[in-house]
Amino acid sequence: MGVKVWENDMIGVLAESDPFDLSNRDTIIINKQDCLQFFIKIISQPAASFPNVKTVTGFYSDLERWGFEDDYRLTDFERKDRLREWLEDRLFVFKVEKRLRYNHEEVFNAIDVRIIPKLPSFHTDLRLIPVPVFNKEAHHIDKDEFLFRLYNKKFVGKVENLSHEPDDTPSLVMWREEGEEDDHFSVFGEIDHHQHAHGGFNFEIHGELKEVGLTPEWIEECYFSDEIPNIVFVPLELYKKLTTLVEQAVPLNLEKLEKEEANPAIEQTNKVQEDPKKIPNVQMQAEAAATLQVEGIQTPDPDLTPYNAKENEFLDNLFTTTRDFGFVYEKKDLINFHTCMKSSSLVILSGMSGTGKTKLVELYSHALGLKGIQYTLIPVSPSWTSDSDLIGYADTLHMVYRPGDSGLINALRKAEDEKDKLFIICFDEMNLARVEHYFSQFLSILEMDHGKRVLRLYNDDLESRLYNSAQYPPTIAIRENVLFVGTVNVDESTYHFSDKVLDRANVLSLEIMPFEHMKKLPERKKILALGTEEVDFETYTSFKADRRNVALMDEELKFLWNVHQALHDANKQIGVGPRIVKQIDAYLANLPVQDVLTREQAFDLQMVQRILTKLRGSEDQLRELAGVYDKETGEVNGSILLNLFDQHQQVSDFEKSREIVKQKAKELKLNGYTI
Repeated sequence: MGVKVWENDMIGVLAESDPFDLSNRDTIIINKQDCLQFFIKIISQPAASFPNVKTVTGFYSDLERWGFEDDYRLTDFERKDRLREWLEDRLFVFKVEKRLRYNHEEVFNAIDVRIIPKLPSFHTDLRLIPVPVFNKEAHHIDKDEFLFRLYNKKFVGKVENLSHEPDDTPSLVMWREEGEEDDHFSVFGEIDHHQHAHGGFNFEIHGELKEVGLTPEWIEECYFSDEIPNIVFVPLELYKKLTTLVEQAVPLNLEKLEKEEANPAIEQTNKVQEDPKKIPNVQMQAEAAATLQVEGIQTPDPDLTPYNAKENEFLDNLFTTTRDFGFVYEKKDLINFHTCMKSSSLVILSGMSGTGKTKLVELYSHALGLKGIQYTLIPVSPSWTSDSDLIGYADTLHMVYRPGDSGLINALRKAEDEKDKLFIICFDEMNLARVEHYFSQFLSILEMDHGKRVLRLYNDDLESRLYNSAQYPPTIAIRENVLFVGTVNVDESTYHFSDKVLDRANVLSLEIMPFEHMKKLPERKKILALGTEEVDFETYTSFKADRRNVALMDEELKFLWNVHQALHDANKQIGVGPRIVKQIDAYLANLPVQDVLTREQAFDLQMVQRILTKLRGSEDQLRELAGVYDKETGEVNGSILLNLFDQHQQVSDFEKSREIVKQKAKELKLNGYTI
């Protein structure tokens, strides 16, 4: 892709000039912006996917917060010499970002730069190996629990700044025990391979589990600090020595651990590191099964989406792309939007004007690498009243088919021909006209099984009579490689959606970030010309979890049924139909494995996006559902929905849903109705 970031921490030192380098490049330069720029030599082991690059570029702006100030009054030589002297006793900790320049040249820049001191043992040939460190404070387990999990191939926790790639398995791991004066480090091994998912690392021991303690002298040779959380960078010579000592060590007495393994339900309720209802990962669900059975909750289906490295790489690129274009979105919003796009036939972005709804769709397409007609933006006109305004009509006077000016038909024809490519069609401000009028065919088609979704342009008997029927046949198949998304503004100039539309769409609103976040954006780069590797339809399909049977947990299904009955009692025309239950199930199954948006939070969002959008009507209809808003206290009393949220806290805390219900109750109190 055009931009790639390696999220693992690396350590480097100011590069030295190479006397054999004919270009005689100085390692500190002053660039065209009259700013200091320097080259960092990587001295730690990089990720397996990292290319054979020895140095990366750093910038003066990364050093200001660490106390270095450039003096522009000095000569260029003096400015560079001051920086070289300041860096003499310091090392860099950083991540690496790869970019493509306008001439397609790859450049590697240090980002998230931190400064740590060199140790007395530093030497020019130093090479460092990152080792993950687990401890009670960061991972919320004690040493016995850590050993139990390590020995039984269970997830032991997260180390965010360590490479998670399958080929980067550390052969050693550490446990840090806090002491009154000094911390004590224990080294365990030998690790054969690992997995990484929502619960962090899962290690498999090669042979027997063995332990070696780090002596104070060895600790003094290692690099670790608050700037490198939960990682110790070990000199290569010491790492080799520790590996040998672990191999020669006496295996640990695991009799106690084996007993615990025979009865994994013992104290499981208290010891599970994360709530299993929040965990979409297959193996962590299996580990939490005993707890779920004790609590009387059905274990989630084992076919839920497993960790997908390519999908997470795409999400990282999406985060970077939005920031590079100068837009601030909540990561939860981006993951929510991506999950909706994967699992819904129609996604609608709602909210006030100027929140970046249309731009998000454009940036999503950019992150996917879509080009030209693969991303089609269709501005909806207030004058549209029927299908013909969108898709066109058969002109029987001149015997030609005239497609609509929107470009929709051309995009669908292209997608029909190029089945291996992905296409996104965005209806911008789609509620400027009545969606049920101009979009009526699509509302029925999009709910059909793939292979049966056919858009009819005109009757078959006209095919032989129309001059351009070869270009525009009577029907067009809408294939799986086409994603539909719409944006809507909620104001007095727009129409509200009917339940027919809401039943078929995920309607989500973007969070408006505090304005001070706008100052923290990186300087906007000239990246419009950068090439982004295209995500083809096959790759995008691999992101999806495709299944027929509903696998929601019993408690979740019970909650949805109770909500349906409450809505139906208030208004016989609304409720939670089987279609919505299936769509919520599909959304949760497609939630990517990550640690930003949990299953619990995702269920809350689906409650907001699929059900509470229907909560519209008069105070007489909705008073019992939404409750009575007290203007003096700001509280809501007597709400059936809020009571249901309280009764089903095992499903979610329903934070967003509670906000919506409270807002609805407030509107009922002030206006007598809510929309």
